Amino acid sequence: MNPPFSDGDKHLLKALKIQERGGGIVCILNAETLKNPYSQSRKELLSLLNKYNAQIEYIENAFAAAERKTGVEIALVKVFIDEVKDESDIYEHFRKAENIDDYQPDISELEVTDYIKAAIARFNVEAQAGIELIRQYRALKPYMMNTFDEDNNYAHSLLRLTDTHERSYDDVSVNDYLKSVRLKYWRALLSNPKFVGKLTSKLQDEYGKRVDKLADYDFSEFNIYTLSAEINSKIKKGVEDEIIVMFDRLTEEHSWYPETQKNRHYYDGWATNKAHKIGKKVIIPSYGVFNSWDGKPRTYEARKTLEDIEKILNFLDGGMTLDVDLWRMLNMCFEQGITKNIQLKYFKATFYKKGTVHLVFTCPELIERFNIYAAQNKNWLPPSYGKKAYNDMDKEEKDVIDSFQGEEAYSEIMRKSSYYLAPVARNTLLMLE
Repeated sequence: MNPPFSDGDKHLLKALKIQERGGGIVCILNAETLKNPYSQSRKELLSLLNKYNAQIEYIENAFAAAERKTGVEIALVKVFIDEVKDESDIYEHFRKAENIDDYQPDISELEVTDYIKAAIARFNVEAQAGIELIRQYRALKPYMMNTFDEDNNYAHSLLRLTDTHERSYDDVSVNDYLKSVRLKYWRALLSNPKFVGKLTSKLQDEYGKRVDKLADYDFSEFNIYTLSAEINSKIKKGVEDEIIVMFDRLTEEHSWYPETQKNRHYYDGWATNKAHKIGKKVIIPSYGVFNSWDGKPRTYEARKTLEDIEKILNFLDGGMTLDVDLWRMLNMCFEQGITKNIQLKYFKATFYKKGTVHLVFTCPELIERFNIYAAQNKNWLPPSYGKKAYNDMDKEEKDVIDSFQGEEAYSEIMRKSSYYLAPVARNTLLMLE
């Protein structure tokens, strides 16, 4: 890459996003982009380059001999990201769609009301109607030619039946059409909140990037439920990882930004003295929420900033908190010009035009559970945490408890262990009724 020096940081950030599942990037930047990280995007770029252990070489007078000479110092950046490999292939258990030889349309399934069955019924109608259209066209084609000369090599139908692949004239295959329809419905299913709404954006992206493979598989009830079972078989580990990722995001990922450096609340941990936890308030970047043209807040960008935080807390909460429609509440407030102290499901959000959002949590018990879950998974709490009474612990264990939350709070955890220490797996499953 040799992007414009004026905004090379934004170009390289975009490239890193494109290559996040694996690949290499070699990019030339103005050295000042990295040496003088005065903007949020430059600071974020430096953070990502450190994360990926990028190789950076600074070269002076690199273009002194070029046709358009300049003595600017450049940074040659090399980034190599390991490929993300799928743990298993969900398609091994799917039933391949069969090629069509003969087909009798039957649209009686349209009467079903269940979401999955209704989607299948609509798919069947669309598939059958398309097949019938192709066959009727082929039957009528000899009567619609542009010439009576049947031996004319340039003869063609006066009407054309094409598909989105823009094949010439009426070269439309029934099976190619069915493949396109199957892909359309699989894409719709994997973007529908009823099916994937509980998944974090990362997990949705994982399946979204593999959806093209599904074009070869029948859009049937068996395959849909097979897909949901495969998602559930991997979702537990995925969600557990995502909870830790979100904890790191809210405590340290954006530590390069001055406002966010106070997100972490330190205590003396079991395996390390650098243990930390989430407090009542956190600050995170929220780029693009305010329109650069008119300065008005945009609901989509705001929701994208907050929805994964809410989903992670949903996993930990287990449906105990009254639901608040994130999209509707943000949209209603923004339409009224309200950008501060917006009461959402688990926190109040205040958006600032400088590119941050301040979150004040209104669910102290849930944040306590979040901190406990992360601390246990990071081995910051003694193995006896939640198993021994405070008075039964040795001095080293008590010291960690005292630093983390204190004896009184720990006793409360022990009294309500079914909430604070409950596994999250049961809350993460994708349920189809």
